[in-house]
Amino acid sequence: MKGWQKRHREIKEELIGQTAKPALLVEGTDDASLFRILLSRKLGAEWESDWALADVGSKKIVTDILAQETDWLGIVDRDEWTDEVIAAKQDELENLFVLPRFCLESYAVVPDELWEALPQKMQGKVAGGLEALTSEIMQDKGKWLRHGVLWSEINPLWSGLRALGFKEKLLDFDVAQDDDIIKETLNEWHGYLDPDLIFHSFVDKLNRVSELPVKNQLHKWIHGKQFFLEHVHHVLNKYLGQSDAQSRMMKIFRSLALPKDLEPLWSRIQPE
Repeated sequence: MKGWQKRHREIKEELIGQTAKPALLVEGTDDASLFRILLSRKLGAEWESDWALADVGSKKIVTDILAQETDWLGIVDRDEWTDEVIAAKQDELENLFVLPRFCLESYAVVPDELWEALPQKMQGKVAGGLEALTSEIMQDKGKWLRHGVLWSEINPLWSGLRALGFKEKLLDFDVAQDDDIIKETLNEWHGYLDPDLIFHSFVDKLNRVSELPVKNQLHKWIHGKQFFLEHVHHVLNKYLGQSDAQSRMMKIFRSLALPKDLEPLWSRIQPE
């Protein structure tokens, strides 16, 4: 039994049972916790009487299950997907919602949005106010942007290699007897991983993204989860006192202004 099939069965048996309500699929356990906060704030706690919220472990498992359950709804991070890939995926799966930001944690890294989420008492702890908070959070923005753009360039290479038969094609018994096929396949893989082509593509994309408005960079191009865990969280600890990252994130999601770019999602979960 494949991984998605096992999780599919578990959701039906353990979360849905005889209720026949649809499932709302997310990638990870953190996503489930944070979406539960947002959904309860937006729609009220009763939304869970109509939906079974389930984390499944990966984006691929979300899409695999959605292909079998057209009444269910799945939410996945945007991360490395381009606009063209997103459009193709949503044409294929009408029950798929792709976050308009890099990942869910990207809602906790924008300085002015963070500032509005802080109670006045907490704002008072930040010497210099929003300007100081913004300065510290954005201090190494260029480095984080470079990391995010490279991540978006390199991460899809694995899928491309898999599409070219890596590595199973050369593990086939019959193929292993044919030197010409072996050489042809290796050359194909080598050509796909052309270092100059990949590097120039990275540089071109970085130049384009560097010209975008800062909010667009924070929303779509910086790796929100890593940025929060390795940088933003430490800035907040400095000003607000020590806290573990998960608790801090949940507090932010309980108080930040409900994101306007998620309105299409709310309407799919609870149509008017």
